[in-house]
Amino acid sequence: MAQVHHSSEKRNLRQRCAHLTKIANAASAVRAELIGSNRATALDIEAHGSSPVLALCRALVEAGHDPRRPLDFYRGDVLALRVRSIGEGAKLTVRDNSAGKPVFRRWDGAPIGAEASPMLKNLEAVGGRRVD
Repeated sequence: MAQVHHSSEKRNLRQRCAHLTKIANAASAVRAELIGSNRATALDIEAHGSSPVLALCRALVEAGHDPRRPLDFYRGDVLALRVRSIGEGAKLTVRDNSAGKPVFRRWDGAPIGAEASPMLKNLEAVGGRRVD
């Protein structure tokens, strides 16, 4: 019986810890504002573009903010979107798939629409260098 009781206590302790962590994370969420369709701002940082939420996540990480913190986006007083963590959002972007449908993709550091020309790709593939 003691074994069962001990196991039950562990489970309850884990559940309480998970609950307290959830409360702490909610309390420490960064408040952000969505402005129009292409602008987001939080902690005196502003991002523009076709996916401003994800761009803002990257800017916050670059500025040294804790990538584990959640990010709550508001339109006025209404919560519109929650990003689970700034760090997760920073790793994503939105790109069109082959059918033209926007989908989440891993962010590769290139600005959206920035694609090297086929000639440049071939030059780099054979060890050439770019001269600007």
